[in-house]
Amino acid sequence: MEMWFTQWVGGVACLVGISAFWQKDDLRFRYQMMAFCFVMSLHFALMGAAVAATGVAINGVRSFASAKTRSRIVMWFFIALMWAMTVSNISHIFELMAVVGSTVATWALFTQSGIVLRSLILFNSSCWLAHNLWLGSIGGTIVESAFIITNILTIYRLHSSQQAIQSTSQVS
Repeated sequence: MEMWFTQWVGGVACLVGISAFWQKDDLRFRYQMMAFCFVMSLHFALMGAAVAATGVAINGVRSFASAKTRSRIVMWFFIALMWAMTVSNISHIFELMAVVGSTVATWALFTQSGIVLRSLILFNSSCWLAHNLWLGSIGGTIVESAFIITNILTIYRLHSSQQAIQSTSQVS
């Protein structure tokens, strides 16, 4: 497959992913993350990165499931599935970092919300950024860098909103 097409797919994933991180609403965030994961999985598959493609595809289904349930059984299913489907193919520490980041993100999506959710997703993005730099994925590197910046800004916006609410309630 032409490299320009592979990078174009990564660019499309970047746009979908950035729009997800601008969401203040957790449900809309999860649905857009699902769409991002499926496009990114295609990008990694086109690059020949089996661990990343598999992990991100699982993450897409996980994002959908986390929008429907907070079941710890479902959470542990996705964590076990991630490790079962990727561990035998891991050949480098950077691939392991992506799996660890995805594991933390899975736990966060099923157990957390708001600033804590996005902080743990920030850790996940940092792991994936390191992976994508190692892999040489231009689209993946750009998208995770953008995720980190956008997520930090959204965390700030959420924090500011909480501070404004607290200030208003203290005045009343």
